[in-house]
Amino acid sequence: MNSHEDRLKRLRALRLFQGREGEFWLSWAEEACRFFVADRVLLLRKSSSGWNSFCFWPLASARTGMISSTLLNQVTEQAALQPLVYMPLPPEKDAASSGILVAFRLECAPDDAETIALFFRASDSDRSSDVLKREVLFTIPAVYRMSSTTRALSREVQGLPDPLDVMLSMNEHAGFLGVAMALCNELAYRFSSSRVSLGWKEGEYIRMQALSNTEKFDRKMLIVQALEVLMEECMDQDEELLLPEPEGSTAVLREHKNFAARQGVTSIVSLPLRLEQNVVAVLACERDKPFAADEIRSLRIICDQASRRLADLKHYDRWFGAVALDALKRWGSSVFGTDQTMHRMYGIVASLLLALLLFGTLDYRVEAPFILRTKDLALLSAPFDGYIERVSRKPGDLVVADQLLLLLDTRQLVLEQSRSYADLQRYVQEEKKAMANNALGEMKIAEALKRQAESRFEMIRYSLDHAEIKAPFSGVVVEGDLEKLLGAPVRKGDVLLKVAKLGDLYVEMKVPERDIQELNVGQVGEVAFISQPGKKFEVLIERIEPMAVTEQKGNVFLVLGKITESRQSWWRPGMSGLAKVSVGKRHIIWIMLHRTLDFFSMKLWW
Repeated sequence: MNSHEDRLKRLRALRLFQGREGEFWLSWAEEACRFFVADRVLLLRKSSSGWNSFCFWPLASARTGMISSTLLNQVTEQAALQPLVYMPLPPEKDAASSGILVAFRLECAPDDAETIALFFRASDSDRSSDVLKREVLFTIPAVYRMSSTTRALSREVQGLPDPLDVMLSMNEHAGFLGVAMALCNELAYRFSSSRVSLGWKEGEYIRMQALSNTEKFDRKMLIVQALEVLMEECMDQDEELLLPEPEGSTAVLREHKNFAARQGVTSIVSLPLRLEQNVVAVLACERDKPFAADEIRSLRIICDQASRRLADLKHYDRWFGAVALDALKRWGSSVFGTDQTMHRMYGIVASLLLALLLFGTLDYRVEAPFILRTKDLALLSAPFDGYIERVSRKPGDLVVADQLLLLLDTRQLVLEQSRSYADLQRYVQEEKKAMANNALGEMKIAEALKRQAESRFEMIRYSLDHAEIKAPFSGVVVEGDLEKLLGAPVRKGDVLLKVAKLGDLYVEMKVPERDIQELNVGQVGEVAFISQPGKKFEVLIERIEPMAVTEQKGNVFLVLGKITESRQSWWRPGMSGLAKVSVGKRHIIWIMLHRTLDFFSMKLWW
């Protein structure tokens, strides 16, 4: 039992046999002969000249293992149709019987020739277990061939760059240019290249995107333009181009040879990067020694893995308009087909726009700047010549009726009032004295001087009473920043403050002369203040001034309107903004061109 298990282990170990092929077949024949309980075994392989023996066991059975060509043909024909073939052997000389021949076909690799194993037995007494034994031996050669091929490939790629390592270095960057630069630098280092460049297809041409170990470059450089031409040659042929030219190659390498001659490069390989079977970019590598086939295969794998990530970054790492245009182009391809898609879409879009311009209508609105004004505005002036003593309010402050706004200096007036009062008392006494002396003339003179002194006294008292300038009504101070003029002299009649009521505010629009014919009383529009442009308020036209006002830019008409919405707390007289008044529907093309047509009508009429 232990001997049988050991034999099975040795057979399983043959699947991972690491020796040469001849040693494998010899070991397989030895173990198979013992496992199949046979005297000897012969292995045949089919070739163009027929079936030839290539291995036998034991080694001393080279002559005794031969069989006739007739029997061989019968065995091979039946082995191709049956799992196991049993045939009696012709008796040998001086023997009553020579035993039996057991044959079956072996499973081999697809590239290997068909192989048959012939087992020679002295008796035919062990057929019951032959099927199981055949299943054990049947697949060992194919498994060995696969494992040896895998080991060979592993030895071939040993020392070549791992595509996964290259992709990991690319993933350290987020933008397209960073990833492209990382790819070029990594390949230049791992393949010992003097320069690796990446160009991207834009329209029908290649545009350089990245150069190894070169952070910035000018696309007008001769070397960059030469590389772009070289890459376009690869893109046009849609295949890898290698210089020196491989034997039997039919590729056109004119630009590659010209580039190599000008730059003194020994070896160049350019590889197309494909996406959905279409070339989207080209990678070019330059170095002094030729590229081996394994290196080109490794570059091809890296390009195939990197093309999708590079294409996605190239597509999305752009401004929104370019991404939207590409999406529109793909949608058009799915709807209209792939032939001249953009031309068809441009024609359709142009037709729709033309129809919209000719037949579409929009609400036409006349625009004009406006100022917020009030109907009640009080101008507070200086009642006498004097000096400013105190300012209680400044522009923008809300005030109530009879609130103190400004106080003038009254010290000089008080002195003048005292002197005037003294003069008045003196003239009163002189009048009385003249009356007592019955001096009528002197009494009349004293009386006139008394009345004159009384008038002067009343004038001074009037000025004192008006030295405090107060608000005539509730409102807001709109003008008169006098804090910096404290102590400054003022003359009688000088306007010191302006106070406006907040209740009756209206809009004063300055409509250009060219648009005044579009406006009528009762039309409705909107106004927006410069301080709050996001808020719109409805305005109703109440009055159009019949007389134009001349300004620097031309004549304007004053149009007065009332804001129909409730007054906002932040509104102040003097605020400005833009008003737009709806005057009805107009064709879009008229809205766009009517000013131009009016200009030429004025210039070209006769």
